[in-house]
Amino acid sequence: LRSTQLGALTTTQIGALTTTQLSTLSSTQSAALTSAQIAALTTTQLGALSSTAIGALATAQIRGMETTDLAALTTTQVAGLTSGQLSALTSTQAAALETTDIGVL
Repeated sequence: LRSTQLGALTTTQIGALTTTQLSTLSSTQSAALTSAQIAALTTTQLGALSSTAIGALATAQIRGMETTDLAALTTTQVAGLTSGQLSALTSTQAAALETTDIGVL
């Protein structure tokens, strides 16, 4: 799907995407997702995103993630977060990161 097509999907449609489909999203495609679409993804679905796709998310998209979603990110995904994304985390979100994740930042 093109980025514009992804952005037009409803949260229900986004929630129906498989982890295989989500694992193939490019950075451009993941950046096109709205904050509401990101919030609609399950922890398992977010876990399927590549570190490059995670790194392309806007700060508003990162802020829309639940603490359980952030805690479930792999060390590789956390390493893909940008300094801007990290500074946008709330204190509660930052506290959700695992100790091993902090070491890769």
